[in-house]
Amino acid sequence: MSAPDLVMFIRHGEKPGDDGPPHGINQQGESDPHSLSVRGWTRAGALAVLFANAPSAIHPQVAVPERVIATKATDSYKSKREVHTVTPLAKRLGLSIDDSFDHSQSDALVASVLDGGQSALIAWHHGSMPAVLGRFEVVNSGDIPKHWPEERFDLIWLLARIPDTQTYRFASVDQVLLDGDQDSAESR
Repeated sequence: MSAPDLVMFIRHGEKPGDDGPPHGINQQGESDPHSLSVRGWTRAGALAVLFANAPSAIHPQVAVPERVIATKATDSYKSKREVHTVTPLAKRLGLSIDDSFDHSQSDALVASVLDGGQSALIAWHHGSMPAVLGRFEVVNSGDIPKHWPEERFDLIWLLARIPDTQTYRFASVDQVLLDGDQDSAESR
């Protein structure tokens, strides 16, 4: 099987505050510090619409994913935010979420994505995201940021496969989904 044509990466939606509001809530509306904030759940719903209806005029590089992957919660990394962020999309598309990889298993994740051949959306721990992208063969690897911006929940990082190769080209796309999201096209 050939490598997928497109691999898309997102960070989880907005998280609870460290010392007070906004609070994290689970899918039943109960307090949960390992889940998303209300704004994070709002972003998850907006992402479901964005990806289920891709491509669009504002997001021509984005595609409907054939596979949805999210960082697995563990005893040491308790966050459910990655899984919760892609749950509305997976339900909308009738896909199951592959949460078999924790954030320390980036080599296994990349091997699985490359062997799978399906376009993939990956909601991953932002601290290790640049290292994950660094495991793909990328012609413009110098364009990959060294760190996912801490304050940004509104980005999509894309790896688009160059036809007839196993090599990718990196691009960063603004989601522009919620009030306050950045839009670098407006600043040009």
